[in-house]
This record gives sequence, C-alpha cells and structure tokens, in this order.
Amino acid sequence: MKKSILITGASGAGKTALSEELKMMGYSAYDMDDLPDLFSMIDKKTGKPVVDHDNDNLEKVRGMDWICDREKLKRIIESEKEEIAFYCGNATNINEIIPLFDKIVLLKVNDENPRHRLTSRTKNDFAKTTEVQDWVLSWKEWWENKMEGKGAIIVDANRDLKEVTKDVIGISL
Repeated sequence: MKKSILITGASGAGKTALSEELKMMGYSAYDMDDLPDLFSMIDKKTGKPVVDHDNDNLEKVRGMDWICDREKLKRIIESEKEEIAFYCGNATNINEIIPLFDKIVLLKVNDENPRHRLTSRTKNDFAKTTEVQDWVLSWKEWWENKMEGKGAIIVDANRDLKEVTKDVIGISL
C-alpha cells in the first residue's frame, strides 16, 4: 500500500535539507515549494495574488498567505509510483491538505537553529531578516502545538541531519 508522508515544520526547521537527504538516499521526496504552480501567494486583504511581495518587508510578509492548491497536490500524490513518498513543506491552508497524507511528521526545533538556518540558507530568501525571523519565532511554538494536536509525530530536528532522516524513515515505514 502506498504511503504519503507530510513533513512539516516552521520556517528553518530543516524541511528542504531533509527532502534533499531523502532524495540522495533514493526515496521519492519533494520540497513542495519546488513543485510548479502548487502554491500561490495571496494577499490576506484582497484575496488576490500578491504582485509586489518582498520577503524582507515584515508588513508585506504578514499580509500574505501561502496557499497550496489542494486538488493539484492530490493529483501529484495519486500519480506517485513509489510505495512511499515524502512531501516536505508548509502552507497557510495546511488543514485542507493534511487529510491527503497517511502520516504527518513535525520537525520541531529550538529558536536558535531556525535563526542560523534562515540567515545562512541560499535556496530561499524567506525570513532572512531579523525582523521577519522574530515574527516567525513569535508564532512557532503555537503552530508546533497545533500540529501536534492534529496528530503530527514529533521529530527533534535540532540534531544531525542524518539522525533526523533516520528517525523520519523509521516513523514512516
């Protein structure tokens, strides 16, 4: 039976790094942000796509939602050929996509690691400023608790990536 695993976490938790590690190990793993046209950045006030977004501007970051196209994600999951597939990401409308997955894994981190990871990452420019990082960290614990309440399996992502990967695979099999 095929399994689809959602790996989620706050910004800087290690979702992208874990996706890359799983791929290197031969697993079917996706950084959901890289799946074409899966997400839309929507203005919270107008409900329309954002046209002048700036990830360094806290006011603009706070004014948008990162919306996953549920139907497109469902088709991607259904078309997966492998017995197990990992989908690494987060979305404002995560409650809508959770039912598509067999398991949810939450990468949980302290406040220091995300700051370091967000500041030094090169693939994505989200939350590179201290101001946006402060905002992310202000809701991180609430969000992690929310995911735990939805049945997410907690993995300590403060450790070495290989250890985290081993735990995620063990949970998922």
